[in-house]
Amino acid sequence: VKDIGALNEKNGPDRIVNGIKIQTKYHKTPARTMNDAFEAKTGLFRYSNQQLEVPKDQYTACVKLMKKKIQDGKVPGASNPEHAEVLIRQGTVTYKQARNIARPGNIDSLKFDAKTQAVSSSYMFAISFAIEYAHAKWQGCPTNEAVERSIKSAISTGSATFITGVITSQVLRTKTAAIGTIAMRNFVKSLRKSIVGKYAINKLAYGSLGKPVYGNAAVNHLSKVFRSNAITGTVTTLVVSAPDFYRAALKNNISWPQFTKNIIVNATCAGSGIGGAMSGAAVGSAFGPPG
Repeated sequence: VKDIGALNEKNGPDRIVNGIKIQTKYHKTPARTMNDAFEAKTGLFRYSNQQLEVPKDQYTACVKLMKKKIQDGKVPGASNPEHAEVLIRQGTVTYKQARNIARPGNIDSLKFDAKTQAVSSSYMFAISFAIEYAHAKWQGCPTNEAVERSIKSAISTGSATFITGVITSQVLRTKTAAIGTIAMRNFVKSLRKSIVGKYAINKLAYGSLGKPVYGNAAVNHLSKVFRSNAITGTVTTLVVSAPDFYRAALKNNISWPQFTKNIIVNATCAGSGIGGAMSGAAVGSAFGPPG
């Protein structure tokens, strides 16, 4: 999947799946869903060479509406009404499920985030296992002991990644996150006032998106990136510090000063990781196209 919708190209696809350009429309009724895919003045189909993805529960109705549009000559390049089944793509969720996914604190959005983060966590599990196994073997550990250490490390890293990802995704859907975007936008705009700041913002946006963007497009994108990273860093710090809190509050294995020290270290690590990733993308894009 190529997620190119963030580029906001006029009448451009929202994503490309296995080479197929897809435009997604989810409205309350099939009529509204279909009407949004046609020009208001001319009535012509807006998305040439693209499939129109519609809610799962609206698919049949949308196909019928598309057949009528083809018969009326509103779809350039299409004359056979049966071609509507090729132009219309059935979504994987209903309109109601899509609305729930976009909101925090419900079963549909939690299931969606769990499925998404399961993919990320599986990669982290494998990477952590490989690194820990190599370290153990280099230290002369027997294979059985190395495998045991690697599994423990992988489970710890994978579960932390999963929990952090789900919580972060839920928080990003809240009004607090929206307010955070506004605050970050003001911050980015203040940076943009200087020549150096303007250059840095353009390069950061370039490194993040993979394509050059300027002006308000760069500001808006980086505002969301900074907001997301701030939330991710906070959630990550809380999740990885939870075991220390348990030891300090309930088991009394560590002192509160030690807990404070640990949480500062965790926050510093999370912030440094995010800062390093962003600065690395900016520096890299200064020398050529990302990738």
